[in-house]
Amino acid sequence: MSQELLFEISEGVALITLNRPEAHNSMSAAIIEGIGEAYRRCDEDDAIRVVVVTGAGKAFCTGADMTAGADTFDSSAQTVEIDSCPLSMQAWDVRKPVIAACNGHAVGAGLGLAVQADMRVFANEGKYGFLQSRRGVVTDFAMEYVLPRLVGFERAFELLVRAPRLSGEEAVAWGLAGRSVPAEQVLDTAMEIARDIATGCAPLPVGLHKQLMWRGLDMPLGEFAALESRALNHTMTKPDAVEGGMAYFERRAPNWTGSIREDWPDWLSTSPLAGS
Repeated sequence: MSQELLFEISEGVALITLNRPEAHNSMSAAIIEGIGEAYRRCDEDDAIRVVVVTGAGKAFCTGADMTAGADTFDSSAQTVEIDSCPLSMQAWDVRKPVIAACNGHAVGAGLGLAVQADMRVFANEGKYGFLQSRRGVVTDFAMEYVLPRLVGFERAFELLVRAPRLSGEEAVAWGLAGRSVPAEQVLDTAMEIARDIATGCAPLPVGLHKQLMWRGLDMPLGEFAALESRALNHTMTKPDAVEGGMAYFERRAPNWTGSIREDWPDWLSTSPLAGS
């Protein structure tokens, strides 16, 4: 992993930091490769229970690296076909919650990176928008699929087609994020949420909740209810189902021993968009 992406683990939380502050954390090849590698490590390592992604400096990520100028989106300047989901592992494939701590501006692919996450904390002072249609190209990170399910068709359509820039508070009102706080509080807010999940919630049910919710975006109700029932029964066979009740009864913090890596049901694929 290059110096353009920092990675650290503390109290069950992995912090991934995009580290190109001089370029507003725009997406270099090293950042794209590094995020995918970091997500894979987070998925596989049981010491990691929650993932937080943020940016160094005053921006979260301003999207594509525009140093190529007019050639940035020119297919004749590309030697290979562009993958609109360029990460080797997407946020929705990570079996742990992924929280985007958008400490500043997130536009274009930078906002796509954030919206792929499960939760978002925005900065009041930040600007957020999908500007690709104003740059002559289609958006990426599967936003045409994710956005309508997140904010509804009409708002998703306007976000992608008209491409407005929203403040953090406006983005919350549109349903793009759950919280907007002053920029200096963004990372602390995200880390507080992450630590609460990491310590207070059993890892296997958390991972299964995430998978079930992503799958439920595009499944018939009856089929989904059967899958949920199967997941519920699977968790009830694990020691953490007893530990959670005992910890509550004894008024103490739970000692979770469940493992995403070891306890994940073999009948459930690890990608929520790959079918069950």
